[in-house]
Amino acid sequence: MKKYIFKRTLLAIPILFVVSLFIFCMLRLNGTDAAMSYLNASGITPTKESLAHARAELGLDKPILTQYGIWLKDAIKLDLGKSYITGRDVSKDIGYYFSNSIKLVLFGLFLTFSLSLLFGILGAMYKDKFIDLLVRIFAFLGVSTPNFWLGFILISIFSVHFSLLPPFGSGTFMHLIMPGFAISFMSIAINARFIRANMLENISSRHVMYAKMRGVSGFGLILKHVLKNALLPVITAMGMHFGELVGAAIVVENVFAYPGIGSYIITAIISNDYPVILAFMLLFSVIFIISNLLIDISYAFIDPRIRLGVK
Repeated sequence: MKKYIFKRTLLAIPILFVVSLFIFCMLRLNGTDAAMSYLNASGITPTKESLAHARAELGLDKPILTQYGIWLKDAIKLDLGKSYITGRDVSKDIGYYFSNSIKLVLFGLFLTFSLSLLFGILGAMYKDKFIDLLVRIFAFLGVSTPNFWLGFILISIFSVHFSLLPPFGSGTFMHLIMPGFAISFMSIAINARFIRANMLENISSRHVMYAKMRGVSGFGLILKHVLKNALLPVITAMGMHFGELVGAAIVVENVFAYPGIGSYIITAIISNDYPVILAFMLLFSVIFIISNLLIDISYAFIDPRIRLGVK
């Protein structure tokens, strides 16, 4: 098992290297002038002399691969440069804002897993009955409702009309409830349908039929003979949903004025703050790579054939 984990972790390193090189080159060659953005953010009139000085100061006068090498050397030491707008260290700002966002994303992931598992099991157990109908209606609403629009609806209902939850800010668990549900609503709906369909497929399998013949029924049948065999695809879906929640948080955090990475990166994009944009895209890539790595490792724990290479 340790050998398998080591191999998968080692494979993630070149992937991250290639992704970082692609992101760096894409930002440098996207047609905009980083030196111009830097001068505008600093309030300096862009002239030929000031542009040349800014390019030299930012290292933009060097070949692009040399620029990447310098940036990579600093990035390995967690030095992601300074923001053009604030002048602060990007690493420290990213750490602060992302720590707030990860609380929201983890809460959304908890809601996604717990509620979708509950709805999926109920939908499979009561197929074509009233409960299953409610689950399918919920799933339909989930996949067709924009998360930012849902955020405004939640604020209108639970903050304006009933004064039950705080509409903006952070600091307490109550501040996480509405934005957490808003970012996870679509993921809950998708995952519930996926779990329902996967469990219905397993319920009709031969080993479940034999368990029924032995007198196993109800939740005992679901937990012991259906859910475990349906777990691998669910893990894959949860890994995908984690990335979806991070992406959704970027938009929803602005709706709830939540001090997370979303408001930070949108401000950076509007002002062409290249160090911040590059750091964010790298962070986003790392999140997806780690998510997939954890999925692979989870697979190996659940199914020994994967780590042993057995087909």
